[in-house]
Amino acid sequence: MSSLATDRHRLGLVAVSCAVTCWGVGNILVRQVDLPGLELAFWRLVLSSAIYGAIVLARRGRLTWAQFRACLPPAVAIGLWLVTFYESIKATTVTNVSMIVSLSPVVLLWPAVRRFAEPVSLKLLALVAAALGGTALVLFGSTSVPTWSLRGDGLAFLALLWFSANMALAKKAREKVGALELQATVWTVAMIVVAPPAVLLSDDLSPPDLTAWLWIAVLMAVPGSGHLLMNWAHKHVRITVSSMALLGAPPITMVGAALFLDEPIKLAQVVGGIIVLASVAGVIHRDLQITARNRPAPAGGSEAT
Repeated sequence: MSSLATDRHRLGLVAVSCAVTCWGVGNILVRQVDLPGLELAFWRLVLSSAIYGAIVLARRGRLTWAQFRACLPPAVAIGLWLVTFYESIKATTVTNVSMIVSLSPVVLLWPAVRRFAEPVSLKLLALVAAALGGTALVLFGSTSVPTWSLRGDGLAFLALLWFSANMALAKKAREKVGALELQATVWTVAMIVVAPPAVLLSDDLSPPDLTAWLWIAVLMAVPGSGHLLMNWAHKHVRITVSSMALLGAPPITMVGAALFLDEPIKLAQVVGGIIVLASVAGVIHRDLQITARNRPAPAGGSEAT
């Protein structure tokens, strides 16, 4: 691996860590917005597409038809993820939603091997299994919490599938498209995807009041920036690593939920969180060892930055 590639790989790990932190905090912020999940998803997409579209236009960025087509699959996936994610986080504990959605490493092991030719060893599988065990402890510990609901957990599992699809498809798109262009296109197309169900199923889709708009802007700035950071990192970090790092978000959410949402922390959740964080640290350490041995980084296109 060249010196430049090594530097970008390290920056990619930093970007992934910052993205996960943004998402861990963002899970708490969603509960602060006094809007139903579907309406919140729609108006967040409206604001995000407007802001990122303006940024790309100001930079005179351009998309070819081939690049636009590459953006379509992750755009559809993230639109459906946003709806199921917001609906689930309004229906059950935020710790559960965060834990369930962070199970992406299990879903993404197959595309990591088949599509991106990433090394998957017994050590990695053992770390994934340990992380799953820690996640199970967190979920078990939260079943006695009053805000828990089976319906909310079911929606969170749907959100997991859509989020995992977005991770794989966005990484593939980054071979052809720059991070900002991908972000702007994905939010715009996702808004179009979410608009029909929002119009048909919402009780009131009138523009939110000023307070709600401020919270939506905060969501765009915090977890929304997490998407931009992850989209940039996709070109420089293995998906086995970026997906495992997602397991670092639930402990952040768990602490925030206890502090701001009065969701109690059970002993099983603490033990599970520690196991998860230790597993994530092991995966990152393994990745740095692979890089140090000069194994090839995932191939990336020359058009995107």
